[in-house]
Amino acid sequence: MIDSELNIIEINFLLNVGLPPILIYNDTGVKMYIELKKKNLNFTEYPLFVTVKEIYDNRLVATSSSCVVATSSSCVFATSSSCLVATSSSCLVATSSNSRDVSTIDSTKIIDIEFIENTKFNENMGIIDDILNEFVEEDQVYKDKETVVSVMKNLAIRERFQFKVKRSSATRYHLMCMDDNCAWSFKSSAVFKTNIFKVRSYNNNHTCGYGERYLTKRQATSGVIASIVKDKYVNPKKVYTANDIIEDIQKQHEIEMRYMKAWRAKEIAMTMIRGSPSDSYKELPKYFYMLEQTNPGTITKLHKSEDGCFLYAYVSLYASIKGWEHCRLIMVVVGSFLKAAYKGTILTACTQDGAVGKILPLAYAIVDSENNKSWEWFFVQIKGTFGVKEGMYIVSDRNKSIFNATKAVYPERCAKIDPRVQPYLFEIGCNMTSNIAESINAANKDARELPWNNKNRKSAMETSTKLGEKYDKLLRENLIASEQMTVRLATEQLYTVFEGVRRNIVCLEEGTCSCGKFQMDELPYPHAWAVLKNQQLKPGQYYSFYYKKDKLLRTYEFPVNPMPDESLWVIPT
Repeated sequence: MIDSELNIIEINFLLNVGLPPILIYNDTGVKMYIELKKKNLNFTEYPLFVTVKEIYDNRLVATSSSCVVATSSSCVFATSSSCLVATSSSCLVATSSNSRDVSTIDSTKIIDIEFIENTKFNENMGIIDDILNEFVEEDQVYKDKETVVSVMKNLAIRERFQFKVKRSSATRYHLMCMDDNCAWSFKSSAVFKTNIFKVRSYNNNHTCGYGERYLTKRQATSGVIASIVKDKYVNPKKVYTANDIIEDIQKQHEIEMRYMKAWRAKEIAMTMIRGSPSDSYKELPKYFYMLEQTNPGTITKLHKSEDGCFLYAYVSLYASIKGWEHCRLIMVVVGSFLKAAYKGTILTACTQDGAVGKILPLAYAIVDSENNKSWEWFFVQIKGTFGVKEGMYIVSDRNKSIFNATKAVYPERCAKIDPRVQPYLFEIGCNMTSNIAESINAANKDARELPWNNKNRKSAMETSTKLGEKYDKLLRENLIASEQMTVRLATEQLYTVFEGVRRNIVCLEEGTCSCGKFQMDELPYPHAWAVLKNQQLKPGQYYSFYYKKDKLLRTYEFPVNPMPDESLWVIPT
């Protein structure tokens, strides 16, 4: 037991290695510590210390000290200025060979209690990290100086006034009004020589004329404008141009700006939301690792040039790999230009599910451009992922590199082309333009989320008919269209269907019709429906099994699991 009249318990934590601990002496200090831990979930960050002190001759004398949380290497637990005498200390959790126990530090150093009292935090405020914070007052605590600077610049734009910097350093940020005779002022400084900044004084009353402080717009920099409009770029589908920025800032803040400043603000805002392209490329190995961990069975490949630079990247999700097993063996490939900072091209392979006809992405790759090497590398990965199956077709536009690559990777498939049409197909590139490819091109205009698998899976489970929604509707429309047709038996297997003065020959056994639609779509068209009604047969055995609900369920059987927040990634070293 500790006698509260003779002893007090001091709790503090280490913010950065080499800096003195920060004292926690009230609820606000606890809130501040919790906020810090929320922003950094690493267990070893911000170690917590508990010290029992005796009140002796108006001084606090430490009698014992304990480290509650393990720290990283090279950690020195020191006190700051003058008034605390340490007599004994012990660390409960071992840190590392380079750590030093408190008892080895100069025992004559003390903490000035008056200095602690002068750094009290606002009781109702945690650490502020929102650069758009609208309420500023004394004793507020901010994450760092950069946050304070952004908050004050945004405040100036919002309240339509100007200020100038009186003093700015690593530990201080002082402001005053543009009018030297005005009383408005703002002072902030670092807490305990850390990155955290506290508002020391703030006089929000202007004693100058409105005209003097309104004329210039020095705080409306591209960076500040970017912080105001950045939320416009959260949704990648939304188009928000530099001209839109100019119009909105003029309307909301009465600030006129030139196009180049608006364009720079747009670029900065997009970096704030999406990060810089160079950093994104550096994170690719980590991203691929976590993608494989989150969606086991997913295949990723990263190919670098001889000098170690990024060249190609490939991704095929496990849900797509398994879904392909229940779709027609038709793969559509297409390339699209990227408009990011480093340009490049995205190569995409996709198919359609059988029952609904929705596009199912199979794989994609980021490459330098559409050329023989990049397409061949892509098809090598495709072949390794999906294999080679009898009856498999690759459809594309007439890009010559695609033809060259398929001939190199799938020589056995190209060799089986009918000799009578082979020269013609080789001439046009062995492939055809498709609507699917055009749809993929349109979808690649912006970055999209990938809820397609889970959304389509949910839709499939809610389907109440034997066929997918698309083909069930088409089957009903064909039934209605067949009502005015008459049927006459021609032979044991053939039926003549009269549609006005036109005649069509239907063979149910072979699933064909002289109009060509029955065998083309593998679904009873009006002529076949007329025969089925005449013979009192059900249509179930005369449409493709790809159209059935169970095929749709199998196509989207495996979900696409969302990636965890980057702060929670655990990457092996």
